[in-house]
Amino acid sequence: MTDSVKLLEGIVAVDLGAGMAPALVAKFLADNGARVIRVEPAGGDPFYAHYPAYEVWRRGAERNDEAGRDPAALDQLLAGADLCITGGEDFPGLEHRRDADALAAAHPRLVLLDLGGNPHGVAGAERPSTDLLAQARTGLCYEQYSDRPLAMSFEPATYGAALQGLCALLAALYERESSGRGQIARTSLFEGALSWLTMYWGEFERPTPGCGVNPKDPYPLIFRCADGQYIHLVMGGANSKYKLYQLLGIDDPSVKPGDNGLPNPAAEPRNFYGDIDLLSEHVGRHDSASLLAALWDAGIPAEPVLQPGECWDHPQVEHNGIVGRGADGTRHLASPIIARRNKARGKSESRAGSRPLEGVRIVDLGAFMAGPLASLVLSDLGADVVKVEPIGGEASRALVRGYLAPNRGKRGVAIDLKSPKGLEIVQAMAKGADVVASNFRSGVSTRLGVDPASLHALRPDLVVLESPGYGAEGPLAQRGAFDLVMQALCGHEARGAGPGNDPFWNRTFMVDATGGLLGAIGLLAALIYRRRSGNGVGLTVPLLNAGIFLLSELVQRPDGRFEGADPVNATRTGYRPTEAMYEASDGWLAIVARDDAQRRALVEVLGISGRVAPDAQAWGETEASLIAAVVSGRKVAELAAALEAFGVWAEPCRKDGGAAVIADPAFETRGTVRVSTHPRFGRIRELGSLYTLSRSRVGNARPLHEIGEHTGEVLRELGFDDAAIDALLAEGVVSDGQPARAEAS
Repeated sequence: MTDSVKLLEGIVAVDLGAGMAPALVAKFLADNGARVIRVEPAGGDPFYAHYPAYEVWRRGAERNDEAGRDPAALDQLLAGADLCITGGEDFPGLEHRRDADALAAAHPRLVLLDLGGNPHGVAGAERPSTDLLAQARTGLCYEQYSDRPLAMSFEPATYGAALQGLCALLAALYERESSGRGQIARTSLFEGALSWLTMYWGEFERPTPGCGVNPKDPYPLIFRCADGQYIHLVMGGANSKYKLYQLLGIDDPSVKPGDNGLPNPAAEPRNFYGDIDLLSEHVGRHDSASLLAALWDAGIPAEPVLQPGECWDHPQVEHNGIVGRGADGTRHLASPIIARRNKARGKSESRAGSRPLEGVRIVDLGAFMAGPLASLVLSDLGADVVKVEPIGGEASRALVRGYLAPNRGKRGVAIDLKSPKGLEIVQAMAKGADVVASNFRSGVSTRLGVDPASLHALRPDLVVLESPGYGAEGPLAQRGAFDLVMQALCGHEARGAGPGNDPFWNRTFMVDATGGLLGAIGLLAALIYRRRSGNGVGLTVPLLNAGIFLLSELVQRPDGRFEGADPVNATRTGYRPTEAMYEASDGWLAIVARDDAQRRALVEVLGISGRVAPDAQAWGETEASLIAAVVSGRKVAELAAALEAFGVWAEPCRKDGGAAVIADPAFETRGTVRVSTHPRFGRIRELGSLYTLSRSRVGNARPLHEIGEHTGEVLRELGFDDAAIDALLAEGVVSDGQPARAEAS
């Protein structure tokens, strides 16, 4: 029998942070049962005026104004707390940074999350930061186009910092259950911005053609239908290209039954995902409603490009419960994680090690990005993760980085899950595990016998994570889902387009990555709950919920108006004239002027006094064009220095960010860059852990596994002898990958 549960009930958190990232962390804690006590910064919090949703995010917390005025009252508050959130994004004149080391020394059992602008202990850590400045400083801004920077509209540094911060905070809290000692978890907007680049930033000593990445300057399959509605469709599933061409009436003898239409690495970027001009012509002959219905009937993933919030009334969204309503009628985002307990007896054993999750065992049945990324986070925290893939290997292995990013550091086995003996092996693995994770389409796990009910019958205290596309149940539960169509449905492609532009797909696969990180956060919260209660947990984190979560800035007022989640400007260089990227004579510069004093200084430095409206809040395209014209005649370094001398924040837009970070010894030392040695690829340098813990070790150097590399090892741990393993290999129930490794080399 299962019922809904708040995983963090009994946890007390003190929120001293300011800005969007700490607010999202605090909201998640409150939404999942923690008691959150809010202490405002001295002098007030300017972000209530900056984000329309800010007050809504804070509604789940208690206010304690006395602790903001009296250090003794704050000290007493922290003495009774489990967690504390400090730091956040910068705002002129805001004093919100606290000495995390001093707080930790005064309260040894306290787990602190210190959210900075830049990585702690690295050169430039003290520089002010906002989301746009972090995009520029990391080089994330150059990851969409090859010839110019782009301001990514979904606040990537902020969401990344919040998600990484929650992973770190909950991992440290779980570790405290064994050690009884608190510690400091640290991440930053800089590290948050890197969250979306794990599939792209890396270096192979001996690369092969398969080590390439999805190209910049992409042309996704977004088309305008005859009725003016845009749709986004995806090929790649079995027979999908052939079915699409038949459906559209395209006569192409070269497209045969079974053709899946996977991206073509040999094609130019324009046609990487398909023949853009040919498909555009034929899609344009159909109205969107009838075409979408036909695509769905054919099993081809597709969705309309909707505005932010437009999907909130969809029955599947309502079924998932991701949109909540306040007492005043304001609608807002609720917790994206659905948790149900499975009553069990006893408490899990206490384990302690140098990494927070040492001793935790995970069976990973996931595929592609969102599912496996959840267990990857726990692998970096010390869990022993066994990745189960098909006998012939997972399809995502076609692009090495696409498989490497969510699967490094795991052991790998290859099993035919559809065979009775294969299922028995997986069930035996589950009996000895703490967590089983998958992201099958709804109903598949039940057919295979690895759904929460079946697994809890084997071991009642298991934590079982399912990450389906649209939901475990509901009207769209059977529909196939990809990041690309989720960006369309949830409103990201409309938001990222900018006024007057066609819909825009973000190349970072941000919805997939968010789904994986939310899965990891859910698992950590569930393990804490299991440690305290002894109960098992069934978690559901649909990809649809992840896409909607990335629009947490959006609220709908009782009169139906949506506020927040504003689009980028028409040039996709920023959000407003005073917070945008501008092209100088020798590069690009991100400029941020957040208050009146900074805006006056900006006017003075640029020499445009009297040529712009006095109220910078009213500035629009005219002022943006004027600023752009002045900046174009200046050099990046000279202008950045002049602006900073007058208190205006500026960062050069790095075009070589990936190479610089990957090669930086300081980032390797702190674990931001991971180094491993692979038999075929040699030394691999890639992004590693995007947070640090002050006392516990994070990360591992286990190289990426080959297909079935650890099959024999895992079977022996389950009690199979060599003769039994040989029989399973001969029957094709399992594979040890030997032919695959020989062929690959």
